[in-house]
Amino acid sequence: MRLACGRARASKGAGVALGLSIVLCAPAAAEPLDLPPLFAVSEIKIGGLEHDTPGLWSGFSRERAAADANFEILFTPWAGTFGGYLRPAIGTTVNFNGDTSKAYADLRWEIEASWGAFFAIGLGAAIHDGHLSLDNPDRKALGAPVLFHPSAELGYRFDNGLSVSLFADHMSNAFSRRYNEGMDTVGARLGYRLAPPAPRATSEGPTPNYSGPYIGAFAGAKFESADWLTFSGGATGYGVAWGGFAGYQWQSGRGVVGLETDAAPIKSSLSTGCIGPAIACRMDVDGIYSVRSRFGWVFGPALLYGTAGLAITPWHMSVSNTLTGVELTSASATGFGVAVGAGVEVQLATHLGLRAEVMHYGVPALDLLVPGVGSTSDHFESTAARAGIAWYFN
Repeated sequence: MRLACGRARASKGAGVALGLSIVLCAPAAAEPLDLPPLFAVSEIKIGGLEHDTPGLWSGFSRERAAADANFEILFTPWAGTFGGYLRPAIGTTVNFNGDTSKAYADLRWEIEASWGAFFAIGLGAAIHDGHLSLDNPDRKALGAPVLFHPSAELGYRFDNGLSVSLFADHMSNAFSRRYNEGMDTVGARLGYRLAPPAPRATSEGPTPNYSGPYIGAFAGAKFESADWLTFSGGATGYGVAWGGFAGYQWQSGRGVVGLETDAAPIKSSLSTGCIGPAIACRMDVDGIYSVRSRFGWVFGPALLYGTAGLAITPWHMSVSNTLTGVELTSASATGFGVAVGAGVEVQLATHLGLRAEVMHYGVPALDLLVPGVGSTSDHFESTAARAGIAWYFN
C-alpha cells in the first residue's frame, strides 16, 4: 500500500488505506488505532557504498578504493510534517580492507509520491574506528571519535514493499577539532518495508506560530581559539558575543524549517609563539557571520531547534620576529567553514520570542610560508552561549 496526500492507492484494505491517509495528510488530531511501539522496525535496507568518495563534501579521498557494505534499520515514523514523516534510523557501514568503518544513528525526514518515488534527508551522529590525526598518510584524519552524520536518499518503492535507491552520507566534526578531513560514501541500496508508515499523532492543543520573517538581536559570552597546526599549541581568548540575526521560517503542524543569517561584527585578536624561537603567529578576526538552515519541533509553547550552515570570517594572519619586530609574512582573506548550533525559543507574546542557544563556528585558515623558517597553517574556532530576542512579522 502507498499513500499520498489527497488520495491513497491500496493493494488491500481500503479502510486501512483511508485511516493511514488521514494520519499522514490531515492535521494531527485523530489518534490512530493500535499505535505501533515507539521503536518498532518498519524497514530494513542493505547496499554497497563507494568508500571515501572523492570530490564531494570532504573534497578529496585518501583511503583505498573499495566497496563498503551498508546495513540499516528504520523504525516506525514518530510524527508527520511537511507532507512527509520523521523516523529514527540506525545503521553501519563496514570496510573490508581494514580502513574506516562506522556505525550511526539518525533522524530522517522522508516524503513519498503516490507513484512510488521517495526522497529522504537525515542528520545524526556516527562513531568510527578511523584515525583522529595525521599519523598515517593513507588514512583520513577525522579529528574526533563521534562525528556529525548528514545523509540523503532518492529511490523508488514498489507495491510489494521492495525499494531501490541511491544513498549518500558524510561524516565530519564541523571543524570543532584540529583535524577535520571528513569522509563521504555513495552507493545503491535495496530495501524492504515490513509495515506501512503510520506516524504517531502529536499532542492536541494550540501550537504557537513560528512561521514567517523575523529579525532579532543577541548577546552572550564566547570562547575562541586559533590553532597553528605545525605548532603544538595555540592561542585562546574569551570575550563578549553580540550581534543580530534575521530569517524566514515555514511551519507544518509542529515541524519548523527555515533559513537564518547572523552577524557578530566584534573584532578579536589571537597570538602565540609558533614555528620556532622568537617567532609569533597572530590572527585578527574581523567578525563572525553565517548563513544557516534551521530545523525544529514545537513542544508545548517552546521551539526546540538545531541549525547548521556556512560560517564566514574575514581575517588577517601574520608571522613576526618577536626580537626585531619585523613582520616576516602576512595574508588577508575571507575564510569559509561550518556553523552548527542548537537552542530553544519561547514566544512571550504574539510577535515576540525569547531564545537561548549555543553556537559553534569552525573555519580552516590559510597556509603561510615563512622564508627561512618554515610553514604554518591556522584553524579558527569560536563557541558562543547567547540569549536573543526575536520579532516575528506574522
